[in-house]
Amino acid sequence: MLDFHIENNADCTIAVIDVPLKEASRFGIMNTNDDNKIYEFEEKPPKPKSTKASMGVYIFSKDALKKYLIEDEEDKESSNDFGKNIIPNMLNDGKNMYAYPFDGYWKDVGTLDSLWEANMDLLGNPPQLNLADPNWKIYYRHIPDYPHYIADSANVKNSIIAEGCEIEGRVENSVIFRGVNIKKGALVKDSIIFRDTQVEEDAKVIYSLIDEYGKIGKNSTIGEEIKDSNGLTIIARELHIGQNVKIDSGRMIEKSVVLNEEEI
Repeated sequence: MLDFHIENNADCTIAVIDVPLKEASRFGIMNTNDDNKIYEFEEKPPKPKSTKASMGVYIFSKDALKKYLIEDEEDKESSNDFGKNIIPNMLNDGKNMYAYPFDGYWKDVGTLDSLWEANMDLLGNPPQLNLADPNWKIYYRHIPDYPHYIADSANVKNSIIAEGCEIEGRVENSVIFRGVNIKKGALVKDSIIFRDTQVEEDAKVIYSLIDEYGKIGKNSTIGEEIKDSNGLTIIARELHIGQNVKIDSGRMIEKSVVLNEEEI
């Protein structure tokens, strides 16, 4: 991308990725000539003219960036945003701006469905996003914990289990963050469970996203196997779901449900 920027003597180069037309209205869209020179930028257009979505990855020439940042800071009406202010101002002034087509892995996680999809991309052999690729290391903030424990009663298939977890139940096609405890007889399938959450005996969590510090009570059922845009079940942070509670697919639960035999 840097070579591309230099070859075109660009003031700004913006990485773009091709997205499906039905999703293009969620993104900042770059409209370009055949040589990828940008002639128009549309922020989340209702009727996109192209499918070249900005990835929010930019290379600026130093002098151009300095000039427009200073001008933007002096504009009291500005939102001080690259997409809303800097890039449109540069385009309006006829600056040399190019779109760099990127064809590697990239995911916008601006929706709960895309967040679920990005986590599922870590699974499989090989996965779409390979955390173990020695040629593309991913650096992140690491909080050390004790190794995860898989009990004799556990059954784990196609899943990632982080440090500090204790697994006694079944885990299938799921991403389990650190410190999660899944008790004997419990089932977690097609789900993401964030850190320090407890899933009690004989509970079922299916096609769901459970935020951190939660608790799913004994014999409760969260979600169903309905994998569509309305089927993902969400349990918000630090919530306690009591025993024998059934929460249907597609629900977003934002307060604790502690009564037995309650359906939502």
